[in-house]
Amino acid sequence: MLNVIDRAMFNGLAVATLLLSGNAFADIVEIKASATKFEPAVVFVKPGDSVKFTGMSGHQTGSIDGMIPEGAQAWKSTMGEELTVKLNKDGIYVYECSPHMSRGMVGAIVVGEGEAKNLEAIRKHPENNGTIGRVIGQIETELEARRGRSQAHTAGQSSGGAAVVAE
Repeated sequence: MLNVIDRAMFNGLAVATLLLSGNAFADIVEIKASATKFEPAVVFVKPGDSVKFTGMSGHQTGSIDGMIPEGAQAWKSTMGEELTVKLNKDGIYVYECSPHMSRGMVGAIVVGEGEAKNLEAIRKHPENNGTIGRVIGQIETELEARRGRSQAHTAGQSSGGAAVVAE
């Protein structure tokens, strides 16, 4: 009888630990450095997910000051280091390969659903031009597309499952 209770307590504790960790189902998304670009240049992840930078021979990665969410942990790898970064705070994280920044080696990670909380601050950032501006444009386009899909999904649910198309 005691063995059955111990097993039930152990199983209960194991489940509680997974639920409380909040990261039981976190993903690892890969961003690969190649030549003078990161692939993909823009990724969307959930809070608690990790991003792994691979193919870093001759490259490094570092977040750009003022272009990550307020209070988020900045990062900077050494040349050639494959780095995994865990992202817990919602918002946009813009990063670069310093030696290849002038050739356009920049990317962004968007954490969370909905509107990126620090998008306006990034729009106003003095480095938001050229390559960074193009990456921010990609983010804005994808966020708009996601809003449209979300609204179409919501409209489809409210109309009994049929998609509503305004003409």
